[in-house]
Amino acid sequence: MKLSLKILGGCIIASSFLACHNKAEEESCEVINFPNKDSELALLMRELSEDTENVKSQIQKGKTPVFFTEFESLHTAIPTDTDVRGDGKYTAFADVFIKSVENLLLTEDDKVDAYNFMVKKCVDCHKQICPGPIKRIRKLHIK
Repeated sequence: MKLSLKILGGCIIASSFLACHNKAEEESCEVINFPNKDSELALLMRELSEDTENVKSQIQKGKTPVFFTEFESLHTAIPTDTDVRGDGKYTAFADVFIKSVENLLLTEDDKVDAYNFMVKKCVDCHKQICPGPIKRIRKLHIK
C-alpha cells in the first residue's frame, strides 16, 4: 500500500513538472508574422498596408479616402535587400503606384475602381520584386 502511494505521488509530481514545463515552453514561443528583417522599407510597407486597410474601409463607407503614408519614402527607405533598386524596376513600380494613389485621391468618379487599380499596382510590383505578401495584398481588393 505504501509503495503504491509513493508511486502515485511520484506520478503526480512528475506530471506537474511536465505540465509546468510545457506551459512555460508555450509562453516562450514567439509567433513570427513578418519573416523579413525590419528594414525601413519593410516597416514602410507594413504601415502602407495598414493605411490601405483604413482607406478601403473609408471607401466602403462612402467617405473620402485619406492616406497618412509618406509615399515619396518609397524612393528613399532602405530595403532589406539593398540590390532591390539596382535594375530600376522597383523605382518604376514605385512611381506607378504613387500615380495610382494620386489618381485615387483626385478622382471624382468611381473610387472603388481607382482603389482596386491601386491595389493591382501593388500586386504587379510584388510579383516582380517581393512575392511574399501577394496573398495578403489581394485581400485588400474591394469586391
